[in-house]
Amino acid sequence: MTMHGFSEKLAEGAEGERFLDRLFAPFHAIRPATRDDQRHGIDRWFQDGETQRWFPVEYKTDHRAFRTGNAFVETVSVDTAGKAGWALTSQAEILAYYLPEADLVYLLRMETLRRLVPQWQQRFRTRAAANKGYQTLGILVPLAEFERHAIEVIG
Repeated sequence: MTMHGFSEKLAEGAEGERFLDRLFAPFHAIRPATRDDQRHGIDRWFQDGETQRWFPVEYKTDHRAFRTGNAFVETVSVDTAGKAGWALTSQAEILAYYLPEADLVYLLRMETLRRLVPQWQQRFRTRAAANKGYQTLGILVPLAEFERHAIEVIG
């Protein structure tokens, strides 16, 4: 099992955030999340151009999904602490799931994703991602299934 380095993952995430900000900037005013927002699974606030309402968005960058054909939907963040993953805890309204190798972005409603998690746990494999001293668990959701439930696929 490949060990994931925190610094490496942080750098990948920051690169993905810059890309997604550039992608969405022509369509939305974007505000970075506060530290408190980030603890609640919110990375950005987007403003709806019609209603002027601000809504929370979570960004995820997955460098393996295109190669494996599966999105990693995190259900347990830290197994040793029993800490639930972003799929269950995020307070964002929208998930922007970015696959850099394919230049694809899946936009999903977090409400839809949370509703589907129990079904996906029954239908698809759960895998562990090794980190230093703990594991993260996630459901390997086929990209075709992800696309089926997406609001939009960009790319």
